[in-house]
Amino acid sequence: MMGMGRIIRSGERVALSHYHLDAEQWSAMLSAPGATLPLISCWADDARAYVLLLEGDRPLLASTAVEERRYLAPSSRFAGAEWGERVAYDLYGVEAMDARGNGAPALDEGGWTSTWPLSSRPGPAAGGLRPLAGSHLLRPEQTGLSGPLELSFEVLKGKVRSVEVCAGGAHRGVVSRLLGQTPEEAMPLVSRMTAGGFVAHPLAFARAVAQARGLVPGPGIRDVWMVLLEIERMSLHLFDMARTARGVDAELLATHCDHAREAIARACAEQGVSRRLMDMVACDGFRDGLEIVPLAQAVHAAMQPRLAALEELHRVFAPRLDGFAVLDVRLAERFAVGGVTGRASGRSMDMRRREAGMRLEALRATGSSQGDARAREGLRLAEIRDSLKLLERILGSIGLEDDEPAPDRTDEGIGVAEGARGDVWYWVRLKDGRIESLHVRDPGVSLLPVLGAMLRGYPVSRVPAALGSIGISPAGIAL
Repeated sequence: MMGMGRIIRSGERVALSHYHLDAEQWSAMLSAPGATLPLISCWADDARAYVLLLEGDRPLLASTAVEERRYLAPSSRFAGAEWGERVAYDLYGVEAMDARGNGAPALDEGGWTSTWPLSSRPGPAAGGLRPLAGSHLLRPEQTGLSGPLELSFEVLKGKVRSVEVCAGGAHRGVVSRLLGQTPEEAMPLVSRMTAGGFVAHPLAFARAVAQARGLVPGPGIRDVWMVLLEIERMSLHLFDMARTARGVDAELLATHCDHAREAIARACAEQGVSRRLMDMVACDGFRDGLEIVPLAQAVHAAMQPRLAALEELHRVFAPRLDGFAVLDVRLAERFAVGGVTGRASGRSMDMRRREAGMRLEALRATGSSQGDARAREGLRLAEIRDSLKLLERILGSIGLEDDEPAPDRTDEGIGVAEGARGDVWYWVRLKDGRIESLHVRDPGVSLLPVLGAMLRGYPVSRVPAALGSIGISPAGIAL
């Protein structure tokens, strides 16, 4: 009998990694014997339903036609598909048959001017805000997160029992605004998708566009992208470490993290670029006038002397994080949780390792796989050390040639960038040089189904500290 990957590849190949499946093949994929491939993302529109899977470290995309607004639910096999199914129903009114979960709205809380607003046949407004589930509610300003995400809880004897995510306030309709634009016109908005990815999001998008156009960026462009991504990684790791430290009253560590992050931002500004590297990535390379070598040298000089003090302070305060907000490796594997949160739990997936030209000898970060906040903070520090080493390696061999072949042009591409908080994925389809269809998967989406397990048993007052340690970005969840 055929496994899941072979069933998908029995369909019609329409792009480098994309196969169209008929209804019978789609059903066979969902009931395939053997191992379930990790699900990266699930989405649907008026015409088709999609699942993006990971086979080894390579993407595999399957899609099937939506017939009479219905399709067989991927969540019948992939537990992590439920969020995407709910979003698709809210936006397009397409129903996932035999879906898991309660089918509660993901985005539409009753305040929209119409239901299914992106559908070719939108419906009338729901007529009033729906009450939120749960006996306790954390408003956005109470979560400690930098974005409008609400969390509702069922609480038993003062402890969290279950969690519901309320993302309607975070939804901005960004993806729909990009349709019909050229990739170059879309890039400024993509670059502002989330403060947790001023580099990672446009880089994943640029890689998807390059694949759609049948292009491979040259080694000079590739190395500039790598440098920018590592600078962002260090900055965001310091931000998340500071937020976690404040959650356990480790103010001295938090202050040192803030100062180190400010030193990186100041080094960027002194080199004539944005403090957070906004608008540095372009579809065909990088911003005109960017001098990457002085920038990398300045950031390295600003960060390297601060590392020893951060490591010493981490050793002092780390016991406060023992056993806090644990993610079990089985859940990390089941829901393809990436980034520091996944790796600190034992899911050793780092998409940088598959990149052409990557200086693999610099990626040496290891640490505890206990899955708790202490393991995550230790890994963030180790990855900052790796980022500094990677900058050194790239500066020593910038523009190193490789033999990566160019793909065939299909006007469809998949791009990924290993951001500080996990793997950012873009899928894009072009028509006449403009974006006909687009999907974005931020790493925060993979955290939604595991939040309940990570927060269960804690008082609601400790939830903000746990969320800071996890590194979830509301802006990336409900685009």
